[in-house]
Amino acid sequence: MSRLADADQRTAGPRAGHRRRRHAQGAFWTPRRIVAAVAVALALAVAAWATPPVRKELAASFTRLPSEYTELYFTRAPVAARGTVVVPLSVVEHGPHPSPYRLRVQLVTAAGRTTATTTLTLTPRHTDVPQNTTVRLPYVRRAAVVRVALLDRGQTLHYDLRGTE
Repeated sequence: MSRLADADQRTAGPRAGHRRRRHAQGAFWTPRRIVAAVAVALALAVAAWATPPVRKELAASFTRLPSEYTELYFTRAPVAARGTVVVPLSVVEHGPHPSPYRLRVQLVTAAGRTTATTTLTLTPRHTDVPQNTTVRLPYVRRAAVVRVALLDRGQTLHYDLRGTE
């Protein structure tokens, strides 16, 4: 066949010169499905907005909340060695008027019995500056957990000592 005959055969069809638009074989996101998905997402958003817990959470996320808070954290993992547990701590006050911190550090057995405890007071000099300290407590082999409480502020930390000996 000649090239001209091949060209005629390719364009011949039900409507010559008009190509039918087809989606790729197996294409999932057709225009109808996209519109349906957007409609479903919009309906779900309206339904979620109508529920009080969702509305409350969204309002809280877009509302400026007070930025006064206190950080309490271990600067390194507590370590039990040579009859002593070393607990490195840091406290950071984020607020206009830093006040003294009272910390209680305890060693507790797995059964919940306290084997050693100490309470100390840290006086911060500046806001947003870490106040570091290291607490040393006598280690009793039955002690399993270090508990640190920031008294009067309701914050606590726990660290499991098992496996650190």
